[in-house]
Amino acid sequence: MPLIRYLLVPSWLALGAFLAASFTPGAPAPGLDAANDAWQRGDYISALNGYIQALSAPGRDEYLERIALTTGELYRTDEITDDGRAGRFSPDGRYIVYETGLETSRRTRILKNDDSRALVADLPGVSATFTSDSAKVAYLRVNDTDDVRKAGQALDAATLTQRDRNTLIQMLGWLIARDSSIVVRDVTSGFELDLPTPSMLKASLTYSGDGRSLYFLGAREGNDTRTDIYQITESSDGPVLAVDAGGLKSAPLVDPSGATLVYVIPGVSPLRRPGPPAPGADAGGGRAGGGRAGGAAPPRPPSTFAIVDLASKRVSVVPGTAPTFSADGRTLAYVARDGAEFNLMVGPTTGLQVTVKRTTQRLDAPALSADGARVAWQMMPRDDWEIFVADVAGSALTGERRVTREIQHDVLPRFLTTNRLIAMMGEPRHRRSYLYDLGPGAISDAGGDTLPTRTRLFHNNTVRTIAPEYQWSPSPDGMQLLIGAERDGDTVSPARGVYLVDLKRKVTRANVLARLRENLKSETALKAAGIRAFQPLAAQVRQVLARESVERIFGYEKALFDFDSKNITRPGNRRASEFLYGTYASFGYTPEYQWFEPPNALGGKTANVVATLRGTVNPELVYVVSSHYDSVEAGPGADDDTSGTAALLEAARVLAGHPLPATVVFASMTGEEAGLLGSREFVRRAVASKTHIAGVLNNDMVGWMNDERMDNTIRYSNPGIRDIQHAAAMLFTKLITYDAQYWKGTDAMSFYDVYGDVIGGIGSYPVLGSPYYHQATDLLENENHQLIAETSKTTVATIMLLASSPSRLTHLKVDSYTGAAASLSWAPSPEKGVTSYIVAYGPRSSPMAHRLTVTQPHAVLPQVAPGEIVSVKAVNAAGLEGWDWAKVSVAESKRPAPTQ
Repeated sequence: MPLIRYLLVPSWLALGAFLAASFTPGAPAPGLDAANDAWQRGDYISALNGYIQALSAPGRDEYLERIALTTGELYRTDEITDDGRAGRFSPDGRYIVYETGLETSRRTRILKNDDSRALVADLPGVSATFTSDSAKVAYLRVNDTDDVRKAGQALDAATLTQRDRNTLIQMLGWLIARDSSIVVRDVTSGFELDLPTPSMLKASLTYSGDGRSLYFLGAREGNDTRTDIYQITESSDGPVLAVDAGGLKSAPLVDPSGATLVYVIPGVSPLRRPGPPAPGADAGGGRAGGGRAGGAAPPRPPSTFAIVDLASKRVSVVPGTAPTFSADGRTLAYVARDGAEFNLMVGPTTGLQVTVKRTTQRLDAPALSADGARVAWQMMPRDDWEIFVADVAGSALTGERRVTREIQHDVLPRFLTTNRLIAMMGEPRHRRSYLYDLGPGAISDAGGDTLPTRTRLFHNNTVRTIAPEYQWSPSPDGMQLLIGAERDGDTVSPARGVYLVDLKRKVTRANVLARLRENLKSETALKAAGIRAFQPLAAQVRQVLARESVERIFGYEKALFDFDSKNITRPGNRRASEFLYGTYASFGYTPEYQWFEPPNALGGKTANVVATLRGTVNPELVYVVSSHYDSVEAGPGADDDTSGTAALLEAARVLAGHPLPATVVFASMTGEEAGLLGSREFVRRAVASKTHIAGVLNNDMVGWMNDERMDNTIRYSNPGIRDIQHAAAMLFTKLITYDAQYWKGTDAMSFYDVYGDVIGGIGSYPVLGSPYYHQATDLLENENHQLIAETSKTTVATIMLLASSPSRLTHLKVDSYTGAAASLSWAPSPEKGVTSYIVAYGPRSSPMAHRLTVTQPHAVLPQVAPGEIVSVKAVNAAGLEGWDWAKVSVAESKRPAPTQ
């Protein structure tokens, strides 16, 4: 893993977990308070040293759990795979199942759930489902048909927008559903049987309670008005209708006792053939709100589901959402709407469900304990979801208790045991799992004044990098949890990991000490590299940053906020562009409108507003600092993205009288919320004018604060820019920076698609934590203006170093390789005043092991082994090194290696 990263969760949560466990009365804690204080202010080197000292002293194991939770995981967590999804357990817990591969290579792997993790089966398909005794598994085998093969080849060859690529993926998935076969496999013997199915679409396999029948969702090709639930057995001639009802049906769910089947009635066929993307659809992968974890959105239209008595085949259509069974199959819960009221319904699976709670507050995601005696749900008392729990007593609830009280959304509760549940915190693109201990016995504190004990479950055990979680599956006994997550912080690659959290086994002191020492090593290296990089420029940076003003930043915010919604369909968009133009002009720039004409813009057109700070030495090299000024239609978008716009304006102001060697363009983008329209237009013009863009900083949502800590996330494609931003924050500001490899769905994506790996920027605490995201409640009073100022300072310091340093070299290649000596060359640095080049090389485990300096754009390395990595950067007369390395791998052949 590259230089240290930061916490999976907001650090205040980690510290809260630390402090929640009280110290042993009378036990001294030398230096521990100081270490905690250092952690809170982001001085991680001091904090880590303090924690190491505390754990290294004899008899200090009482601090182990608190330090473990502050810095990472408490429970032992093992990586099952670094490329998987949909991790789950077999019904008896003996096996771990996950899917892996993409497109036509999709497979399902079954492992033994013991320390061996032995591979039991590698199935060439998806949608695997077990019988209740785990003796058999059914799955959809992906067949290599001509249509599937051609669709896969088209996808492999695609160099299209994200939107078009998504359409190809959907089409391939539809073809697989049409051309796949249903296969039943005996888990012990490996014997497989193909079940006879006519030409039809197939998805969502699930076994009956006794394991004799297999149910699946099916449809005839071309029929988008009806889907059906089919039943098939190993001895039957083919599938038969399990439910005799017309209309659409979605994924079937059979209760564990096998008496009842439930399916949701969707508005659109889940098996419809994909069409071309709708005009104006989000080309960036969809920044369209937060699903049911969003804020106070308008009421959704009524939804329905159906309950099928499998013995009598009687179908009851129920107006409601989120149906769920208890583990014993005897109880069903769901949410119903009655005008402005939400009703929590609970009752026997085969009988009448009654209203146990009625409220005007939004209510969703009910969960039942294994025996149905307890129910948990998420409810929105104000602007964000919270978790509640109660005992079920006939037609009423007793002892209703509030489980969470958090500014961010708390969602998706799930019982592990009667007294323990898990729930997730945050928005869909960055959720974290927590364990809640409800205590023994009945829930008695009806007022909910005392919150249950909360423990964070998953982490990547580093200080800086965020590791988003996406999927959670508990074992049948509730003592293990499979989590799908991106532990390396890479939210762009489709590869995700599956991790097994063992709630029976905690980390040891040796584990935590090793974690602390590794983090200390990385954090020390990160800071030392930052000090070295900024040293020739540090005095200038401090002089410029001294001009930053929180009062001015608030003034920009207030002016933009008063225009209300700045969506391209609203009058505020034009008013905001005029304000930006005038503000840039007041700083001494000659601003420019970039007008273009999207079909849904009010008045037929909208415009980016740009201001240029021309370079003094290398004016032909351009660095872009950008944010978008438009908002969603629902509201003024104080955080998204008036905050980034205010930070951008202040950066432009303080740099107006301080031109840099390279040119800096300050770009206020329009139409981001309509599909990255403004940034696409900016890039189109840059390409047409052959502008040499060397690097980009894009700031988006930088003003929401969850606590007293000034945290924000570096969202990057380029690790060199990432580490400079970390250094800028820690050396010159109060900002505490996390990081995630993240640019999808933001204006940064427009630049990445054309200019590649040159992206940095800051956005959101941490990657979508605000409950007001894309809501009418994204208001100015929810912003922290000092946080925006610190982000602006970080941006200014970063751009000063980037625009003053040599950019990343190009066309690095291995010209010849004899098996020992390698001859390399690269294009000369485009910057004036470059005096030398640093060449570093070594094995992948230590790529900077050897270094040499040359003055020309070529070098001979005398002893290099095959597969070693060579890295090169330029150095200018001011002593500033290039902000990123060009890299190439030494191959065994003499052919030139690919340029990176």
